[in-house]
Amino acid sequence: MAPDSDRSLGRAGAAAVQWAIGLAAFGGALGVVTYRSFDLDRFFVPKELALHAGALIIVTTLAARTAKRGLSRSDLALSAWLGLSIVSAIFATSGWHAIRAISLTLSAGVLFWGARALRESGRSRRAVLLLGAAATVASLTSLAQAYGIEVNLFAANRAPGGTLGNRNFIAHIAAMGLPILFWLSATARSSPRALGGAFAILVLTAALVLSRTRAAWLALVVWGVIALPVVWKGRATIAAALVPRRGRLLVGALGVGAVLALAMPNALDWKSDSPYLDSVMGVVNYREGSGAGRVKQYLNSLKLVRQHPMLGVGPGNWASEYPAVVPRSDPSLADGTGMTANPWPSSDWIAALAERGVLAAGALGLFVLFLLAGAWRSWTNMELSARERLGALAGGSVVLIGVVEGSFDAVVLLAFPSVILWGAAGALIPGGPVLSERRPLLKERIVRGAIVALVWIGIVQMPAAKLYAMRLYTQGSYDSIRKAALYDPESYRIQLKAAEILAARGQCRLAYHNGINALSLFPYAQAARAVVARCAKSDRD
Repeated sequence: MAPDSDRSLGRAGAAAVQWAIGLAAFGGALGVVTYRSFDLDRFFVPKELALHAGALIIVTTLAARTAKRGLSRSDLALSAWLGLSIVSAIFATSGWHAIRAISLTLSAGVLFWGARALRESGRSRRAVLLLGAAATVASLTSLAQAYGIEVNLFAANRAPGGTLGNRNFIAHIAAMGLPILFWLSATARSSPRALGGAFAILVLTAALVLSRTRAAWLALVVWGVIALPVVWKGRATIAAALVPRRGRLLVGALGVGAVLALAMPNALDWKSDSPYLDSVMGVVNYREGSGAGRVKQYLNSLKLVRQHPMLGVGPGNWASEYPAVVPRSDPSLADGTGMTANPWPSSDWIAALAERGVLAAGALGLFVLFLLAGAWRSWTNMELSARERLGALAGGSVVLIGVVEGSFDAVVLLAFPSVILWGAAGALIPGGPVLSERRPLLKERIVRGAIVALVWIGIVQMPAAKLYAMRLYTQGSYDSIRKAALYDPESYRIQLKAAEILAARGQCRLAYHNGINALSLFPYAQAARAVVARCAKSDRD
């Protein structure tokens, strides 16, 4: 892409944003700690830290930029999504859950704008390369686990999740990574780079097959149904962008990856004798199993939407409020705990509606539509080069796959998938017509830069404090757990453990405080209610 000199980042600014995206991407791919008491957060928190650290670099770079700043329709829709989410967070049931969730949303938005600024500067290819490489590295860790390599960082359940901890998460990353790698490989200027891209496609395909993740498979089917006619009609454009015989290499890598995954013996312990066939047959099965559970969860979550239509229950608060609208036998609840089995619903869109309200979900929907429309407009724009048009098609493909995956699972609710999805969208899809444009004054840049830097420094400190609290908790002593509760007020596990230890020592006044903290996170949690009730009774006696 030819750079827009009026809105260019400059060489130093572009380099900072590129490496910030790389930090977020590779931190997302490899970030994990060994504190097994925190089976989800030991994967999530390091990835959130990487995303926030990358966003801190990007937001300060963008705030200091002297170039003109334009607003497109997609920028306005994203701003509306972020703004309405912030308003929802103010009125959330649990402020701590809301702060964590809204911080992730804000950092993902900043990363999108950073990637788009790179595209406007004509320097986005390196960022796209880093995203594709990170997706490949994550998929390699999944294959390592699938073929018997035991590492303390991996999770034994939901294998082969590799450094993401869950095979579904790997599959979502691999599916979104395929269009990125197809574009990088198709437009590579040398054969070694194209071969490297073909190997990466093979890796992602094998990880996808071994994952048995139906949401990712369905997303690729939908993508194929929509993309194949588009590709066929625009085959002249693709031929112009491709080196001769490059297409055969990439399609061959796709096929070889699938065949090797099915043919090579692995260490996965599936219950079925024909696991992959069973998954294919059950892709759209909503009458039994997990499909039926999803449908029931979606319908029950809509009860929250009816109760809180405008602002929702607050970002990250679905798990806090869902037990109030379902019977104890609901399949989304963990037996006898008064809590959900997962901290999020099995759909980004249900989460947006239930947690942030109809208006915010509508803004997110408009943002996605504007991105897809921008990709289509660029694909059909004969004034653009074949390489740019193919890049827009790849970016639109990533968005489409992510949207379909997010209809059946958590994608933009999590840090690493958000990096891949919004990073690729910003770097590959043009912004479209600029509705307004202005050059910020020096005083404005200084004030804005100072404010956003302070905000994101605070955001970065939150996952860092959570990691320190995990370390303290695993030490297991009375003092370390009490200290951990101070560092991480958002952790139900830590707050409950502190309350139970204090209650066992007869320190019910202190135990009551931690128990109330735990209940503020999950008001229907039976264990926290029991501690609070016991200490309240002790005080009366």
